[in-house]
Amino acid sequence: MAELLTKAVTMTRRLERRLDGPDGWPEATTQIDVVADPTVTLRITGAVLRANETSNLHSLAVQMRPALECVGQVVFFFHNLIIAPRLTMAPERAVEVVENRLNADHYQTRRTRTKGKSSRKELREVDAQAQEAAAAFFGALKPKRRRGRTLDQVDKVANLEGGHKWYRHLSKHFGHGRADWRGLSWRGGVISINTVKDEFAFLGLMDYLVNQVTVMNAHAALCPVAGDADDRWERWAEPALAQLRDVRQASKALRDIATGGTTGGVDETARTGRDAAPQV
Repeated sequence: MAELLTKAVTMTRRLERRLDGPDGWPEATTQIDVVADPTVTLRITGAVLRANETSNLHSLAVQMRPALECVGQVVFFFHNLIIAPRLTMAPERAVEVVENRLNADHYQTRRTRTKGKSSRKELREVDAQAQEAAAAFFGALKPKRRRGRTLDQVDKVANLEGGHKWYRHLSKHFGHGRADWRGLSWRGGVISINTVKDEFAFLGLMDYLVNQVTVMNAHAALCPVAGDADDRWERWAEPALAQLRDVRQASKALRDIATGGTTGGVDETARTGRDAAPQV
């Protein structure tokens, strides 16, 4: 799974360079100023791979949580900007969904950075004035004032399959001050108790992460860039989707071997436990 993640990260690097080209952001995002740093995902997944090389399961899990936050954000934006307007909702609604996310993210960020020095009413007023100024600059209608929404960290993985369960598991067992340091490895323990279960835990973590990174790549590969040739699909989308298919096939084969034919979760023996790890 680590080898597959390395290959997925290589694909991510190619896509990052493509989307950060000389013509700026893709045509599909010109209606919204999407500010992002794709290299964050690369740096964090690199840390995950290093943790795997040193057999440091705890470090791997700690790095995995922010990696999933980045992956979830990328999937959210490309899904709602590229896929949803053509398949699941009207373009105007898709733009509204993205705008709501950006506003909520901005509102939450300002709340955190002001550390309570600014009231919610003051923060909402600043956001409303900024939106009105932007609308006036572009000659758009004055936007309706909405109540400021918060964006929890767990919301950033909502678009990932099983995202909420995995994020809560990682937060509960691998968050600072929360881990059971002497317990089972998949519950945050750093002392090896059972080699077989440790291997299950490594497999489960890496399996889920590499699947989500390749899902992210598949979404990003669909995004058109100004100046794209007619062979964009063959050059970018198909290789990314082929990699996703390969990862899922390898993932299923490994899990079948590890669990004796049942494609279950990280630790079959703990599945019925109260704190069982989320399914892969």
